[in-house]
Amino acid sequence: MAADLGLRADSFPAYCDAQRKRLAERIVAGSAEQITYYLLQSSRFTSLPALAPLDLARVPQPTLPAAVARRLAAWRTAADAATQSPDERCRLVAGLISALPADWTLERCYLHTMAFLRERLLGEQAPDAVNALYQRRGLLADSARANTAVLAAAQDRLGQPQRILLAGPGLDLTRREGFDDAAPLEQPQWDWLRQHWGPAPTLDAADVRPEVLAFLRGRRRCAVEADITTDIPAVAAYDLIVATNLFVYLDDRGLLLALASLARALRPGGLLLHNDGRFAAKVFGGAVGLPVVHFAPVSLGLRNGREQMDRAVLHRR
Repeated sequence: MAADLGLRADSFPAYCDAQRKRLAERIVAGSAEQITYYLLQSSRFTSLPALAPLDLARVPQPTLPAAVARRLAAWRTAADAATQSPDERCRLVAGLISALPADWTLERCYLHTMAFLRERLLGEQAPDAVNALYQRRGLLADSARANTAVLAAAQDRLGQPQRILLAGPGLDLTRREGFDDAAPLEQPQWDWLRQHWGPAPTLDAADVRPEVLAFLRGRRRCAVEADITTDIPAVAAYDLIVATNLFVYLDDRGLLLALASLARALRPGGLLLHNDGRFAAKVFGGAVGLPVVHFAPVSLGLRNGREQMDRAVLHRR
C-alpha cells in the first residue's frame, strides 16, 4: 500500500526531507492567515473600524483596499509596543509577524489570505474541492469549542486512559469571523480532557505551530514539537490519542504515515479518536494495525439555519 502511494524504503529519507521543507512553508502560510485575520479585526493596536475578512474576499479588488492599507500601516506604527503589550494574544501575533521570512510582507499575507478565502467560498458546494484545498492550505492553530463535540460524543467509549496525547491542540488565537479581542485564549480540547478526567491522567500535546508550543510551555504543559507524518511522539506510550481537525490537512500519503506513526505511539489496546470521514482512514488504519471500532455522526448544531455535522471515528490498536 505504501508503495502504491510512492512511499518506498529507498526514497523515504528524500520524502521526509521534502516533507520538512513543505511543513516549514505551510507553517509560514498559516501564520499569514492568522496575522491577516488579526490585523483586519483587532482593536488592540488601532481605533480604525474592524474589517470582515469574508466580506473583503467576496468583493475582489485589483489593488489593496485603502481601508486595509490603513490598518496595516497602523500595525507598523504600533508594532514595537505590541511586542510588550499586556495582551497575550497581541504579543503572540507580534511574534508571528517578526518570524515571517523577509519576502512575506503584511501585504503579501493579506493577498494570500484573500486568495484562500475566495477559493474556499467558491468550493462551498463541492466537498472534494474543499478537501483538496485544505490539503495544501497553510497550517493554522484553529481551535474551537465545537471540536469538543467529538470528544463528548465518544466519551463513553474512551474508558479510563492513564496517558493521553492531544495531537494538534491548536489555540483560539484568531478567527476569520466572530473574532473577539476580549475572548480569552483557549485550548478547548485540553480543557475538556482535564475537566472530564481531572488531573490524574498524564496529558501531553504535540504540535508544530510556534505560538501553540509557546502557549503550552508558558503554562507548563507538556509540549512536544512533532510532525506526526514523520515523527513518532513516543513509542507505545499512550492509552488515548486525540487528533481532531488534524487529518484534514493531510493528503493520502500523509494520512497513511500519520496513522502509522500514531499506531506506534499507542499501547496495545489503545484508542485513536479523530473526525476525518475519508474511507481511506479506515483502509489505512486497518493496514497499520488500527482497525476502526466506532464511527458515528456528530451534530454541531445549527449555523445559518442549517445543521452542521461532524463525525467521531475511533480506532483501536
